[in-house]
Amino acid sequence: MKKRVFVFVSFLLILSVGAFAQTTDLDVGGGVREDVRNYVESFLDKGGIESEQIEAVTEINQADLPDEIEIKEIEENNVGIYEVNFTEGEEEKNIFVVTYSTPNLEIKEEVKTTSVQYLSFGSSEILSDNSYLESVNGVKTGKDVGYVMMRPGSVTGISTSLNVEGSGSVEIKVYKNGVDTGFSNLINSEGQGSDFDIQSEDVVKFNAGDSISVYVKVKGSVEWSDVVTLVEVMN
Repeated sequence: MKKRVFVFVSFLLILSVGAFAQTTDLDVGGGVREDVRNYVESFLDKGGIESEQIEAVTEINQADLPDEIEIKEIEENNVGIYEVNFTEGEEEKNIFVVTYSTPNLEIKEEVKTTSVQYLSFGSSEILSDNSYLESVNGVKTGKDVGYVMMRPGSVTGISTSLNVEGSGSVEIKVYKNGVDTGFSNLINSEGQGSDFDIQSEDVVKFNAGDSISVYVKVKGSVEWSDVVTLVEVMN
């Protein structure tokens, strides 16, 4: 009679299940405990052998393994080996189920998914005074006008390129609900300039519904134009 060996590697926490040496005591009838039988039958069911076909589930003495099973370098108390007698049609058959448990289950931490967005601001005008920049669709932002956040997050970066003429500098500042966040680029005069700054998450935080805008503050006597600013937000 042909015999098959099914090997199921089941990684189980010892705290919740225990080693098989502690859970597979033989009952008086020579079989295995009902909970162990159910455990074995659940695997067999996935392999196409229904519980109604099973006649017996017997624990194998690991000191006297059948020829069909060869196990090396596995701690005895982590292994359960069972012989299963079942019928398929009118034919009686045998298979062996080998289960393995370990206390070294590594539970993966949930990976946080971060969404990164870039808010675009700019201006093509030649200006010499303080002013808010325009949104990507040409609307000038302000105290109550800006990109409205749809979920909580934080501002993590700002980059700017612009043209500055005169004596002084311009500071390109991130505003939240019309209030200076303290996060900015600083570009001195004398032609085309650029700057970028980044910071950690949760330094400048916002809530859903908060408005993000950008304000240009002039220091000295300068004219500024051709501004392109990107504000990076994460949520």
